[in-house]
Amino acid sequence: MAAFAAVRIIRLFIINRGTTMSSPASSPATKTPERSVFPAIFNGFRRRCPQCGEGALLTGYLKPVGSCSTCGEDFSKISADDGPAWATLLVLGHVVVPLMLYLGRDDTVPIWLAIGVLMLVMLVGVYFTLPRAKGVFIALIWATGATGEDFTANNHHVTADRQDSGQ
Repeated sequence: MAAFAAVRIIRLFIINRGTTMSSPASSPATKTPERSVFPAIFNGFRRRCPQCGEGALLTGYLKPVGSCSTCGEDFSKISADDGPAWATLLVLGHVVVPLMLYLGRDDTVPIWLAIGVLMLVMLVGVYFTLPRAKGVFIALIWATGATGEDFTANNHHVTADRQDSGQ
């Protein structure tokens, strides 16, 4: 489901050139307000509500809130899944691997110091990057409306139809 949401976010982002987007699940009868993507990403990076920018998006370290305490926006159907962990490893890998190559080839640095420095860089990097990546993913899913509900609903109907026909 995370891969489906990521593909849908990218597709909608490219189609709409990153300006504003309506929820893709909206029909002509139910108009949803247009949502700006870049302010939502910025607010998500700050771990704030993508709509108002005031309420907290996460409680504690990584637990998402059900709804914004300031504006009441519902986030209960949004699941970032493995996206934030993937993004964190992607970013930190580009920092840690060159440092690891440098420290591994330098004979003047003791191995215990190199391992300690690499662990410290990785732990501090994850501590600061992971919650911000989760906020960005939640904000992107909120801005594009790519919660995956329509995919799971369609998938459920196909399964129910197969059971009815005896397949």
